[in-house]
Amino acid sequence: MNKITLLTIAIVSLALFVLPNTISMFVGQHTFEAGVQCQKCHVAEYCELDEATTIDVHKRAANNTNYTTFLTVGGIKYYPSNSTISTINSNKWIWNGTWDGGNGTWENGSEHKLVSLDFNGDDEIDGAEICHLCHNASLFGIEGGHAVTVRVCDDDRCHGNRNHSYLGDAADLFANPANVTYVVTAGYNLSRGNVHQSFYLNLSNQSSTYPAGYPFGHASGNAYGIALSRGHWTCIACHSDVGTDVTLNPHPVYNHSDADAPQRRYW
Repeated sequence: MNKITLLTIAIVSLALFVLPNTISMFVGQHTFEAGVQCQKCHVAEYCELDEATTIDVHKRAANNTNYTTFLTVGGIKYYPSNSTISTINSNKWIWNGTWDGGNGTWENGSEHKLVSLDFNGDDEIDGAEICHLCHNASLFGIEGGHAVTVRVCDDDRCHGNRNHSYLGDAADLFANPANVTYVVTAGYNLSRGNVHQSFYLNLSNQSSTYPAGYPFGHASGNAYGIALSRGHWTCIACHSDVGTDVTLNPHPVYNHSDADAPQRRYW
């Protein structure tokens, strides 16, 4: 048996073992269907997210169907007095608590929505479900052929930015409005009289690599040109566990024991 035949057999054998696994990993990816697990490809990112100190609050937000519906319809304000969400395109979504046997729904005319990210129905956000909170294009009104997008901390309907902070007018969608009001307007607050203002505004005038798109047909408040800005880097700087190597050059040590030493300037 010659070398070419042996090589051919080796390649075919390898393909028989490797190809099915490769296909199964990527089939269905980036089309958000039940059972697709993002961490099959993004295991490092998923582990970092799962170990983050802020993961629990984001899971609670993702499990709040009123908030995820607010995102999906392009909400800009919530009126607790009559349980109405006002949207960026001037629609009104009114809560109907008697719909679906008392489970309730948001209604706009004949339309009904109650968006849940709990795809497996176990009453909690687990597995890849949390990924949808920031990457499911349908939640952010991003149209196109791709089902995923990248939205960042200072999104209009997340923590806000220098232009928009819609969730600040919808804090009553959460259980403790007083406790979340400042948090959901953090990006807006950073841009105004805050010790981090210069960092945030400087980065807001720089372009990231993520396309901004036009959520619900409108420009993103945290866009710079056609891309999202780098404003969210300010958030990451304090709220992520990124390791850095820093070399500090200490000041020289001066001897102050001689009371008669000549006076001179210390640098």
